[in-house]
Amino acid sequence: MTTAAIATDHRLTDDEMASFVIRGYHVVQPDLRAGINQEIYDALEALPSNPGDAVLEEIPQLNDVWDSPEVVGSLTSLLGPGYEMFPHRHCHRNAPGTPSQQIHQDNLMDLNIEGGQIRLPDRVDLVLAMYYPQDVARNMGPTCILPGTHVLQALPERMASQGNFRDQYIASVPAGSVVILHYDIWHAGTANTSETVRYMLKFLFQRKSNPTVPSWNHDPSGNSAIRTRLESENPMSMQRALSAKQKHFRTRMWNRLAGDQSLDLSYRDKWVGDW
Repeated sequence: MTTAAIATDHRLTDDEMASFVIRGYHVVQPDLRAGINQEIYDALEALPSNPGDAVLEEIPQLNDVWDSPEVVGSLTSLLGPGYEMFPHRHCHRNAPGTPSQQIHQDNLMDLNIEGGQIRLPDRVDLVLAMYYPQDVARNMGPTCILPGTHVLQALPERMASQGNFRDQYIASVPAGSVVILHYDIWHAGTANTSETVRYMLKFLFQRKSNPTVPSWNHDPSGNSAIRTRLESENPMSMQRALSAKQKHFRTRMWNRLAGDQSLDLSYRDKWVGDW
């Protein structure tokens, strides 16, 4: 995949990058050719079984989604211009009557990434990209995402017992949407109480080199406003101690993505100054 030719207006802005760092997800609605979403949906319905990792070979029209300028621009912004598609992918078929999943992080053990892979709360090295070929209503089992949880570590058995969070994001999205998630974010498929099959195609994309400069449309003159966002926004209500840790990791993540220490992490008294 060649990303060098992608127009800069398809890359993310500073505010969009900050939103991803804060929330852990970004929603893309690529400008796809007419009829392609229905083609992909019909092709999925015609499959006799789940093709697993071979879904791209079974349905090559999916390449049009991943090669769209909007998706490439977003992935380039998050992972750098040399990113690549990971060989593991999966078709999630959420049929009528399918119950909800437990809140979970995707498994690292199944990826077998060369050199190993651990959860690092201040990096963006691997993302999930979820494509929906049909309109997803709230009763069709949309994906539930817990904003901001990509920088927090929690016991799986504790998270599995939780559900219906106040600040959760429910991906009720139009056909053709792609939801890009930080790999470590906590999420779940919800129950499908409709009479329609909901498909979600999960692909993974990974960074191939450490960032040295911002790969999005970056304007350093806005760093002060970005730091304010990273230090103040709360995408989900949580304990005060966790919130402070979350904000620290967000600033470190921004600095890594920018390729340098563009935001000062040293201690400063935030309360000093005029009343």
